[in-house]
Amino acid sequence: MNFYISVPLSRFDVMIDDVVSAGFYPEIRMTRADYLAKMTPSNFAHMRDLLEKCSLRTFTHGPFFGLDIASLDICLSEYSADCLDVGLEATAALGGRVMVMHTGYMPQFSRGGRRHWLRNWAERMPKIVEHAEKLGVTLALENTWDDRPEIMLHLADMLPGGVVRFCLDTGHVNVFSHLSITRWWDMIGDRVVALHLHDNDGLSDDHLAPGEGTFDFETLADRLNQLRETKNLSSDGTSIQFPLLDLEVDLPRGPRGREYLDRLLTLRGRATT
Repeated sequence: MNFYISVPLSRFDVMIDDVVSAGFYPEIRMTRADYLAKMTPSNFAHMRDLLEKCSLRTFTHGPFFGLDIASLDICLSEYSADCLDVGLEATAALGGRVMVMHTGYMPQFSRGGRRHWLRNWAERMPKIVEHAEKLGVTLALENTWDDRPEIMLHLADMLPGGVVRFCLDTGHVNVFSHLSITRWWDMIGDRVVALHLHDNDGLSDDHLAPGEGTFDFETLADRLNQLRETKNLSSDGTSIQFPLLDLEVDLPRGPRGREYLDRLLTLRGRATT
């Protein structure tokens, strides 16, 4: 199995040699929108040259801190859209084909606030989707504070073209949802293009290595092995994409998490054959 590990854009040059030495691909995380805004085409060309020289694939996590494209505050919404557009351009410049994004949806909205927010989402997101399509980048909506998968499906289905996919975050499922990974996977698994793999105690989003918390990775491994058995051909003859596997942990924790998942996937895979 090939694994990615999260690398902040601002620390790419510092970390890339260690990422290569550890045997990972980088998921480039655009944590700071202010840093992203200062990047130039030559900066991205330099990064892409390094990736190609090391034969590394990449995908990205778009900017997210404080952003909300469907915000009831139009200034914040417009700023968020600008940041997402810049993130998409950066992803394409780096040779990435997937950009993960947070939706900004919060289950705590009042009924009226939810209706307003959803209306804004339906009005403002199509331009982002269109931009992504032009660049050849797939948008993957990540579950963050979402308590159930149905809202993720609703958000995706409100957008044109049926091209939006999902990034399933295991740590967020464990903290912010009372539903099992079985429920989440059965609802959205066929549209998951990336997985953020990390663990916690179910109370705090601590980004521990898989196996160090309480998330049910055994069940997830079962689902991944079932998908791996059929990933080349689906019932209607179309290709099935196996999700990108990203360890969303600090680099020192990465090898430990990868070893745990490799062992689990191998053992569960043998159990299902």
